[in-house]
Amino acid sequence: MAKTGGAPGQVDKVMRFYDRNTSRFRRLGEGGASIHRAVWGPGVTTQDQAFHHVDNAILALLADRTGPRVVDLGCGVGGSLMYQAASRPDIVGEGLTISSVQADIAATLLADAGLSARVRVRQGDYLAPPPDLVGADCAFSIEAFVHSPDPAAYFRAAADLLRPGGLLLVCDDFLTSAGAAASPTRARRLDEFREAWRVGSLVTVDEATRHGADAGFVFVSDDNLTPDLRLRRSRDRSIHLFVAATRPLPRRLRGEYWSSLAGGDALQHCLATGLVAYRLLTFRREGEP
Repeated sequence: MAKTGGAPGQVDKVMRFYDRNTSRFRRLGEGGASIHRAVWGPGVTTQDQAFHHVDNAILALLADRTGPRVVDLGCGVGGSLMYQAASRPDIVGEGLTISSVQADIAATLLADAGLSARVRVRQGDYLAPPPDLVGADCAFSIEAFVHSPDPAAYFRAAADLLRPGGLLLVCDDFLTSAGAAASPTRARRLDEFREAWRVGSLVTVDEATRHGADAGFVFVSDDNLTPDLRLRRSRDRSIHLFVAATRPLPRRLRGEYWSSLAGGDALQHCLATGLVAYRLLTFRREGEP
């Protein structure tokens, strides 16, 4: 598996993080195969719809394309691809995850769902995607872009695999102007989020669009989904209290899962105070389809 540029060890850190924690995320989460956040956007009335809000936004953009080939860059256990393929019988999906554990789980889920003929999930580095992905109609990343060790390399890799006119959607946390100018005290919460969740590319929207333009993308839209998140739920408040109460324990006793909880609590704070925003960016690769 190829590994590319960026901060030393970032790819390995992300790999270990998901190899060790994916089963726990699925067991304790609420989205089934979708281990990203629920978005309670306009018209969303159920939890299932909330977990697939971004998936449905992608499907809407592909409504006029016949037999689209879609690629999920950082696909987890393939939840988005499975939902999209179940929604449209002509979609062909490919997923890349850095985690062998996630790839194995995805293979089982796809077989159980009867989708293995149209959807495949492989272990791989999305900064160096397999050459057989070239010519895709759409690529997307949901809460995976921030793990990249190099945001510029991410956009270059996505451009290489998309056909001219192909779409790229990036749904993730982006640094706001307030976050970029945060005082040392406020920045500590950003640092805790970065460290615990193995974040390598927390950039502003302007920085992301600049990297996209350099790679040959035309910026299409920016949707701020932060107001559609349900922050500080009772569950989140309980985690906050637990993290605060156990923080004085020695690091060796807290463990890696404690770190992920602390990172999630830090992210909640950063979202609630406007240091970061959860956004859906859409780009189109230059050139005629």
